[in-house]
Amino acid sequence: MLQQELRELFTAMPQIVKEKLQPVMDIILERAEDLDNEADKSTDYYADEHESIMKEVHKVKYLNDQWQIMNAKKNN
Repeated sequence: MLQQELRELFTAMPQIVKEKLQPVMDIILERAEDLDNEADKSTDYYADEHESIMKEVHKVKYLNDQWQIMNAKKNN
């Protein structure tokens, strides 16, 4: 579930951002897949790993936002 949501988010990003951040996004997706396969979703491990993945996702989203801002300034 988490992996699918992240895949949709990453797919919506501009191609240049995807090219630059693809290795990072692949690792995040692998971690999300492992987390989705976790049997007990009520453990501390699950909560900690989910939080850690989301921190990395926020970093990727931040970089995407920064690229869009720089691109908008360049086009104006």
